[in-house]
Amino acid sequence: MTKLFFTVFLFSMALVSKGQGQDKPFTNRDSLNVYCDKVMQTFQNGKFSEGIQLFKQHSVMDIVAINNLDKTMNEQMAGVLPIYKRITGYELVEEKMLKNTLVRRRYLLKFENYFLAFDFILYNNGSSWTVSNFNYYDEPKGLF
Repeated sequence: MTKLFFTVFLFSMALVSKGQGQDKPFTNRDSLNVYCDKVMQTFQNGKFSEGIQLFKQHSVMDIVAINNLDKTMNEQMAGVLPIYKRITGYELVEEKMLKNTLVRRRYLLKFENYFLAFDFILYNNGSSWTVSNFNYYDEPKGLF
């Protein structure tokens, strides 16, 4: 019985660890672009935790960092929403590529009174694409 329990426990742990990180690698950039758009659409719908949690499936970012980002973003959004007002949409405003290896996709999440910029850093290892970094900010200085 102990052997069975131990075997089931090890199998369960393997499934949990496999569930963290990438579910399925992006083999082309188009599928990764759709993923970035999906994250932004989730933010547009006001579902910030859900959008951040998508990174657990398709990013090489540390899970603790993703969870901290989730908490921080929700705290900050609670503070800025009364000032920035209602979310009105998002748009891709820039895409910069370094060869076929690194891409930065910059989006604006638009509010009635202001905006937030979101950068997705995408990396191609030669056979698949990953989200290697993500950040957001409200400074217009880096946009021009």
